[in-house]
Amino acid sequence: MIDDGILGGKENGTRLYHHLFNHYNKALRPVKAPDDILMVEIGVTLTHIIDMNEKHQTLTANIWMTMAWNDSHLTWEPEEFGGFKALTLPAAEIWKPDIVLYQNVDPYFNGWSTDDTYIKVYSTGYVLWEMPTVTMSSCHLDVSSFPFDTQTCVLKFGPWIHSGNELDMRSMADEGSLESFIVHPEWEVGSFKAKRHMIWYGEDFNIGTPYADVTFRLVLKRKSTFYVFNLLLPCLLLTFVMTATFFLPSNCGEKLSFGVSLLLSMVVFQLVLTDVLPESDNLPWIGRFVIITMILMAVSLGMSVFVMYACDSSMGARTIPDWSRKVFLKYVATLLLMGDLSKQSLAESADSPGEYSPPDLTTLNSVDSNKQHNDNTTNSNDKTTLALHHMVDNLQCVQQNLAGLLTHARRVEKNRALEREWRSLAKVLDRICMLLYLVTATSCLIAFATAA
Repeated sequence: MIDDGILGGKENGTRLYHHLFNHYNKALRPVKAPDDILMVEIGVTLTHIIDMNEKHQTLTANIWMTMAWNDSHLTWEPEEFGGFKALTLPAAEIWKPDIVLYQNVDPYFNGWSTDDTYIKVYSTGYVLWEMPTVTMSSCHLDVSSFPFDTQTCVLKFGPWIHSGNELDMRSMADEGSLESFIVHPEWEVGSFKAKRHMIWYGEDFNIGTPYADVTFRLVLKRKSTFYVFNLLLPCLLLTFVMTATFFLPSNCGEKLSFGVSLLLSMVVFQLVLTDVLPESDNLPWIGRFVIITMILMAVSLGMSVFVMYACDSSMGARTIPDWSRKVFLKYVATLLLMGDLSKQSLAESADSPGEYSPPDLTTLNSVDSNKQHNDNTTNSNDKTTLALHHMVDNLQCVQQNLAGLLTHARRVEKNRALEREWRSLAKVLDRICMLLYLVTATSCLIAFATAA
């Protein structure tokens, strides 16, 4: 047999349902008097951030919404209906406020209510509506500090038709709930404050009407670890590896090829960075730093070409001007902790070989002539006299060749000394360019980091 209590409960529930809905009209605002203002409470629980699209500036999130209000048409005495204090009903059978998300950009949004949601109604007329939903809202993003940026997304909930003279709103708590929030790998929730507003709309059309809303401000801070190791550090490494080009000798063919390779690497890095960085009119500081670094690299290559051209001693035996030797090789080199290079060049000049003094063969020639004269008187076919004559001729030829070789050796040594002096000047100029590059790159990095 069926329990009489079950039959009685079912009968009381059916009787209560007919009592409430026989004359109930869900199209009418549930107030006792037309001038009464219906108060709607709202609470939002953020459970998951599905996507933050910087390109389209949208936030997709999973939230649990809770709305509550008093329906004066849905009240009863529990004692008259078997002690029923609450009744769970399909959401489609009860009046619901036209609460919308002002920032909604979901083209498939068709209201909060679905066929499988239910509303709990209490005997006092208190109506509680809880439902999970996925929202896609617009969110203005400022990525100038990427990847150390903090974003604020506004979720404004309010009625679309009912003005503030008919429906008022307030938040169930000072903050939205994060109790069931799933930790996101990229974003960290800073705060989720709630605040009520009463704003006038339609004043441009002379139909100014107040509308109430509850605005939730979701503050999100980006977790920058991933971007630091995958974007920032490679960029910094390429930037400061460029300084190695200034240590290569000016006559080294790999000096320019190394710098060009680094510049091309930075260009490729910029292309990769473009796909990762969010699109915005306000260029992120890391993007500006990469562009400035590319410009500095190109300028440094230009300075290297200038140093190689200016210090190319192979274009002619040009001597360094005295003012350049004094300014760069003495004062600037000492200031850059390179020592006094002008003294080094003078020491190398002092170590060069002196003038060669060839032996005087005049005496030998005169002796040979006298001997030939005496021998001619005695014996014109003397073999000794002929051999001595040939030996003198050969010594004179050797003397002339040796003098030519010594002249060539002195010329080569002089050119080498000039080349070493020009190389010293090139080292000083490279050191100056390196310091300018490092100071400019570091200053830009500190400026951008401070601004971020």
